[in-house]
Amino acid sequence: MKVRLNITKLYLIRHGQTDPGRERKYCGARDVPLNDTGRRQAELLAGRFNGVALDAVFASDLARAVQTAEISLKVANVVKLPCFREMDFGVCEGLGYDEARQKHADIFDSWVNSPMEVTLPGGESFSALCSRVINGIDALVAGNPGRNIVLVAHGGPIRVILLSALGRGMQDFWSLKQDNAALNVIEYIPGQAPAVLAMNDTEHLNGLEL
Repeated sequence: MKVRLNITKLYLIRHGQTDPGRERKYCGARDVPLNDTGRRQAELLAGRFNGVALDAVFASDLARAVQTAEISLKVANVVKLPCFREMDFGVCEGLGYDEARQKHADIFDSWVNSPMEVTLPGGESFSALCSRVINGIDALVAGNPGRNIVLVAHGGPIRVILLSALGRGMQDFWSLKQDNAALNVIEYIPGQAPAVLAMNDTEHLNGLEL
């Protein structure tokens, strides 16, 4: 008798481009929509799911994630999960990277170099981000055994999910690249370590001018 493994296959997607993202501004907790390029990225991403049977589609409740899910997967019933929101960057929200470094020189470099120990004023700590995201992904996988599911989220939460699946420490947070509309694939097998099948895959965007 063949034993069926309840493998949960997670298609993990970063949202498409936004205007603040194109301008290299922090917009973690701000609810900004996709721009035209982001919408085109989502349309191109759709081709990666031709012939793929999906059981459910989840997304952060921020507009840029929900729109990416709706456009790329052509669904209107996206389940919105606030636990997968981007990190709140506090005083750096809305600022460009160089501007943030200039305005908050007393803490910005320390935060970049030691994100686990330093929290931006008014923002969310890395430990809080990691806690809510890991609790969220554990619950999502446990609630979808044997299913093919999609989660559209943001660079920060996706890095946390990937590092956890890879068994790597969160100190490697900045070492993982996540481009807009990138596809990651993880298989969760009960009783085994997760298998990361793809990371930051943007083949579907080849030729697109950003």
